[in-house]
Formats: sequence, C-alpha cells, structure tokens
Amino acid sequence: MSNPLFLAAGHNGLRLTSPDGKTWSAPQLGKDGETYRCAAGGAGRLVAIGSYGGSNIFAATADGAAWKTSVKDAQYSRYIRGLGFGNGMFLALGGDPGAVGAARPFVFLSSDGESWDGPHDIPGKFMVRRVAYGNKRFVAVGDRGRRAASPDGRAWTDAPEVKAIDTLVDVAFGAGVFVGVGLHGLRLVTADGVKWTDRQTGEEGEHLNAVVWAKDRFVAVGAGATYVSPDGLKWERAATAGAPVSVAYGAGVFVGPRWKGRLVRSADGVKWDEVHKADHHVEAVAFA
Repeated sequence: MSNPLFLAAGHNGLRLTSPDGKTWSAPQLGKDGETYRCAAGGAGRLVAIGSYGGSNIFAATADGAAWKTSVKDAQYSRYIRGLGFGNGMFLALGGDPGAVGAARPFVFLSSDGESWDGPHDIPGKFMVRRVAYGNKRFVAVGDRGRRAASPDGRAWTDAPEVKAIDTLVDVAFGAGVFVGVGLHGLRLVTADGVKWTDRQTGEEGEHLNAVVWAKDRFVAVGAGATYVSPDGLKWERAATAGAPVSVAYGAGVFVGPRWKGRLVRSADGVKWDEVHKADHHVEAVAFA
C-alpha cells in the first residue's frame, strides 16, 4: 500500500477508506445481506471478512479502490468472527458460538488476504475472537474468559484456570507486553499470553470495547471512560462520551464506528467528533 489508509467495513458489503480518518471515499457496496464483521491491515493490504448466508466472505485491497473478493462455505455455523495480522500473516478466528458445549474453534491463514489456508481446527472449547501479535507469538482472547497463545496460529496454549468474570473483549501489544481489556473496566497484562497479571477494574458498566497501542501508550476505549497507560500497569482514566465500539489507530489519530453508519475520530481517544455518516452500519475498522 503506497499510502496509509483507514478502512471501515460493514453491512451490505460496505467498504470505504480514508487517508486521515476525516475525509472518506465513496462507499463500495456488495449484495444486500453481506456483512463484514472484522478487518485488519498489514503487508501493504487491508482485509475485511464477514458472512453472507451460509458462507464466509473475504475482501482484500492494496489501494482501497480495487478489491479481490472470495467466498467459502461456512455450513451456516462455522463463521469467522475475528481477524489480526502478525509475522507477515493474516490470522482469521472462527467458530460456532451458538453451539451447546463446544464452539469448535478454527483458524484461516493468509499471507495476502486473498488466498486462505483453512479452516484448521484448533484446540479449546470456546472461541477466541480478538488477536494481537508480539514477542514472536499471537495472543488471542475470547468467550468465557478464554485466553491463549500461539507461535504460528495453529498450535495454541491456553491460560489455565480462567474465570468467565474475567472475559476480555480486546487485546493489543506494545512496550513488550500484551494488554487485554473487558467488562467493567477490566484490564490484564501478559508477556506470553498464558500467565496474566495486574488485574484492574473500573466502574460498574464501564465496559472497555477496544484497546490499541498508540505510538507510546495503550489506549483502552469504552462506555463512558477511556483509560491510558504507557505500560499496562499504571493507568489514567478520563470520562468520555460518544466513543465508538471498535477502534483503529494510525496517522496519529483514532477512528471508530458508532450506530448507525457514523464514523468518529479523535486525537487522544477521549474527545470524539463525528466525521462521516455512511448509509449502512459500520462493524469494523482497520489501518495499514
């Protein structure tokens, strides 16, 4: 990708891009019912994955204008829910969250976002949904408190004795550690994805929906509050309003979606301004 871009993707196959998070391209649309639920950037590409009917749908671009799309059967249950990039590879996370007892989690792998290797079943009872890469490993968080680490995206080691109350919603890597965030201001730290420490919580209902590493600090954005930390240990809290439900950081700014089709932008992760209104809802954002 010659110029860095933000991607916003969502309902009806919606994809639009921006160089600065403020000025957005004309939307590209797919079919009615196509929904992109996750997005990631890496290797000069932006990738979005979602579903249409009983299938997983994939879209990749190197310039924000020309897209390569493909479809893979999901048997109406084996849907991809998360996407990350690390070690030169896109890693898609999926499973069947509606299954009773076991979600049958799986992964797809790709070097370019166009050709995908999978699905590969991975160990574990519950799904992992968000993933970050650092310290030569992927670290993922998911349902019922599941936290796991993998050197290659295929073999996973779970954190032992997790509790559902400590379910993490998102994870990011920076300053040599991973930080996971979740319900009621929950924050946890790990270097290896297996041993997690420094559990901290916030106010009741102060759910942290997203965490990113922003140049020199972690920024965790949630309902009513943003937490900022240089190391995942010492945090400063700031009250916020109008924050998005997911966040991408790039070009010195934070970007995220709000219902319905609204895109908001922030210089600090605390004060958010609406910058765009799309005709269809945005589910995911990414930067590359």
